[in-house]
Amino acid sequence: MKDNRMKDALESIARRGVPENTNLWPRIESRLDKRSSFMQTLRARPALALIIILLALSLLTGVVYAIGKSLGYIPGVGIIDQSAPLRVLAEPVTITRDGVTITVTEAVLSADKTVLFVKVEGVPRDAYPSDESIGCMGSANLRLANGTLLEGGYIGAGGWTHFENRLEYEPIPANVNEAVLAFDCIGFTKPGALPVNWEVPLRFVPAPPDMTVAPVIELSTPAATNIPAADVTSTPVLSNTMTLTGITFTLEKFVEVEDGYQLYGSLDLSGAALPAQGYFNTMSVIRMLDANGNRIPFEAVQSEPQDNTVYDPNKVAWIYRTNQKAFAAPLTLTLAWVEMQIAPRIPFELDLGPNPQIGQTWEINRDLTFEGYTVRLLSAQLVKSDNPQWASFLKFTYEDKEGGIFINVMDDVPQKPLIEVAGGGGGGGPLTGIRLASMAYGEIPSGLRRFTIFSGVPYRINESWQVVWNPPSTTEPIPTSAPEACLTSEKWEQAKGQREALPAGLGGKILFTTDAMPPDINVFIANLDGSDPRGLVSDYYPSLSTDSTKLLFSTDTGLNVFYVNSGQTTALEGLWGGMNNSWSPDGARILLDNPPDGLYVVNADGTGLQKVETGSVRVNPIGWLPDNQTIVYGAQIGDIYNLYDHVFKTYNLQTGETKSLFPITIKTPRGVISPDGQWIAFNARLFGANLDGAVFISRLDGSERKLVAMLDDTLAFHPVWSPDGQWLIVSVVMPYKPTSPVLVNPFTCQVVQLENVRGEVQSWRP
Repeated sequence: MKDNRMKDALESIARRGVPENTNLWPRIESRLDKRSSFMQTLRARPALALIIILLALSLLTGVVYAIGKSLGYIPGVGIIDQSAPLRVLAEPVTITRDGVTITVTEAVLSADKTVLFVKVEGVPRDAYPSDESIGCMGSANLRLANGTLLEGGYIGAGGWTHFENRLEYEPIPANVNEAVLAFDCIGFTKPGALPVNWEVPLRFVPAPPDMTVAPVIELSTPAATNIPAADVTSTPVLSNTMTLTGITFTLEKFVEVEDGYQLYGSLDLSGAALPAQGYFNTMSVIRMLDANGNRIPFEAVQSEPQDNTVYDPNKVAWIYRTNQKAFAAPLTLTLAWVEMQIAPRIPFELDLGPNPQIGQTWEINRDLTFEGYTVRLLSAQLVKSDNPQWASFLKFTYEDKEGGIFINVMDDVPQKPLIEVAGGGGGGGPLTGIRLASMAYGEIPSGLRRFTIFSGVPYRINESWQVVWNPPSTTEPIPTSAPEACLTSEKWEQAKGQREALPAGLGGKILFTTDAMPPDINVFIANLDGSDPRGLVSDYYPSLSTDSTKLLFSTDTGLNVFYVNSGQTTALEGLWGGMNNSWSPDGARILLDNPPDGLYVVNADGTGLQKVETGSVRVNPIGWLPDNQTIVYGAQIGDIYNLYDHVFKTYNLQTGETKSLFPITIKTPRGVISPDGQWIAFNARLFGANLDGAVFISRLDGSERKLVAMLDDTLAFHPVWSPDGQWLIVSVVMPYKPTSPVLVNPFTCQVVQLENVRGEVQSWRP
C-alpha cells in the first residue's frame, strides 16, 4: 500500500510539470497545488518532469521506459519525429472547377514525414464508369518550390461524391515553405468526365505553440522470453517481449490518446520454421486481461498510419488501443495464433498420348493433400481456346469438399511456341465443391506431361505469446465489465464441435447464397437443416417474398422476378436495385435500394414506382412493418464525412410521416425487422468487436438492447429472424472457408450450428 501511494504521488508530481501543449494526462493537473514552488520548477524544466515519470515507473513497475528519438503523436498523423520544428498549413486552400471542390484542410510537416489532408466535394455519380473499367488513377505529387517532386499520394474514392484523403510524403526541407499539390485527375473517374491537371498552391508556417503533441513512451526491450517447444510446464517471467517457435511478439511503445491508450508492437517472423515457402497472412486478435483475469476491451487500430520504418517482410507492425485509462495492473496481452500463407507443391504426371483431340477427357480421381487440406483431382479435358494466342487449354476439374482452396496447375516443360502459361481456379457448383484450373498451350500438347500442382493454403501456428504492460496509474474508477454476447468465439468453437439436432419445433425454408460466381448457380433454397437444396438463379442480391413464391434478384440488365414454383423469370423493365431490396409482408410491393437516388417503392409487377422522400444524403433500406405501409431505413446524420453516424427511421407511405427510432454507429446500416414488428436485429460497431461484427437486437425505440453475437477473429453479420420471431440465424465468416450460419436464440442464448448449410442465409420462411 505504501509503495502504491508513493507511485501515485511521484506520477502526479511529474505529470503536473509537463508543458500544456503536450496534453500529457491533463486530468491530473486540476488536482495539484499550483502554488507549489516545486511545481513551478517542473513546469519550467519539462525534461526533469519526464525524468521523474520514467524513474517512478521504472522503480515501481520493474519495466524500463524511455522517451526516445524525440517521438510525438498527433491524432490522424500518427507518430512523428520532433527533432526538427513542426510546421503546418498556413491556411486551408480551396479550388473549385466545374462544380468539383478540392480543399487542402490541414498539413503537418515533421522531421520524418509530410502529411496532407484533402477534402473532395461535388463529384457526380455519373463521373464513375458503369462498366468494369478502372478509370484514371489520381496520382498526386507534391512539387516543392525548389523543383523537387515528392511522389506517393493519391486522390480518389471509387463511387463517392464526397470524401477525404490522407496523403503522406517524404519530409520537406526546413528551408522550403511553399509547394504545389498536383494531380492529373480524381481517381477512378472516367476520362473526360471531370476537370484534369489540378494544382493547389500550399504555404507552410511554424506550428502554433499550443499544438497538441502527445509524448510517445518507448519500452526498452530486454532479452525475449524464449520458451523451448518441449517445455510446457515452466511459467515464464513475463516482460514486454516473448519468443515461441521462432516468432517474437513485442510490445514496443505506447501513447496516451483522448479516451485511452494506443499500444504499438511488432511480430518478428524471421525465425519461423515453415513446411514450405510462405509469407505472413494474419494473426489472431490480441486479447488483454487485467490482474484479476478480467478481459479489457481492446481493438486493432485500422486507420492509424504506421511508423516510417524500413520495410521488412519478416516483421509485422500492429497497433491496438483501449477505451479506458483505469486498470487493475499489470495487464497481460496474449496472441493465440499466427497464420502464414504457404504454397506446398505436388508433382503430377498425365499421359495425353501421341495424338490427343480437342474435347478428349482423361479421368484421374486422385486425392491431393496440401498441408492438411485435401482436394480430389477428378479429370482433365482438352478444350479449344478462343484466344488467338493459345491453341488449347487443358482444363482440370477438382472437388474441394472443405471449401476455400484453389489449386494452380503448371506444366514443368511448356511446349513451343513458348508463351506465358496460365493456372487458376474458379467455377463449379458450391454445394458440390467442383472447381476448375487450366493450363494454356501455344499448340495442342501431347505425350507424357509433368505438372506441378500447388495451392496457397493457410498454415496456422498455435501458441500463446504473452507480454505484460504496466500502464500509468490513475485515480479514475475502473469500469465494470460489459455483458457477454450470446455467441462468442468460445461458444462458436463449442458449437462447431457438436452435432446438435435442431431445437424442437424449428423448421421452414431458408434462402442462402454461396461464393460461386455467375454463370454458376449461387442462390439456393433448402430446408432449415440444409436438406433438399435447390439451385434457383446465378445472380446477385436475392430477396424472397414472405410466401416463398417469388424471388427478386439483380442482373447486369436490371431487376428480375423468379417464380419459385414454375421456374419462370420475368424482367422488371427499367428498374434497378441495390443490395438490400425487400418485399412487403403481403408480397404486393417491393422496397428498392437504388443508390445514389435513394429509396423507391414499386408494385410487384414493376408498376407504380414511388420515390421515398427521406431528406437524407445516404440511406439504406431495412424492411417493412407488418402494416404493409411503413418502411424502416437507416439514414446518415451529421457531417457527410462522418460515415459511421446513422439513425434508424420509419416512413409511412400513406401519410408521409417520418419518425426517428434510435441512432446507430456503423458505416452501412443493415438490419431486419421481426415478423411481429416489435424487434429489430442489426449489426453495429462495438469497441473491441471485429470491424462491424457485433450483432444486437432491440425494441424499435432502441430500448432493451442486447448483444447477440461478437466474435474475436471472425465476422458475425446479417442476422435473419425465424418465422416465429424467437430465433436468429447469424452468418459467420471464416477465413478460407464458406460462410457458416449459426442459430442463436437472442432471448435464451442457446446456440446451434447449421452444419449442413454453407453460405450466407438471406431469408427464413415458414
